[in-house]
Amino acid sequence: MRNTGFIEREELKEMVLALLNESDISLSDDMVELIVHKTFEQADSNGDGNIDLEEWKEFASQNPALLKNMTLPYLKDITTTFPSFVMKLEIEDDDL
Repeated sequence: MRNTGFIEREELKEMVLALLNESDISLSDDMVELIVHKTFEQADSNGDGNIDLEEWKEFASQNPALLKNMTLPYLKDITTTFPSFVMKLEIEDDDL
């Protein structure tokens, strides 16, 4: 979201909250923090406090069920809630 090249804890928390909200699931703040903590515990293999692209790929390949929440309807709603999720692509008329 912040264009840093990796996922920070606060970004992951925002994503979790958005997905929970979209799914009409309510969890306590402690539960959300636990989800973020456990995700980083599993995904941040080099322990630097961030999840880089390679770590994310490895985590996603080990946890394919989490990708079901990354479907177009979910992403559409997340990008409405968090406009910074939107990727900005430049397309030339010749490419169409």
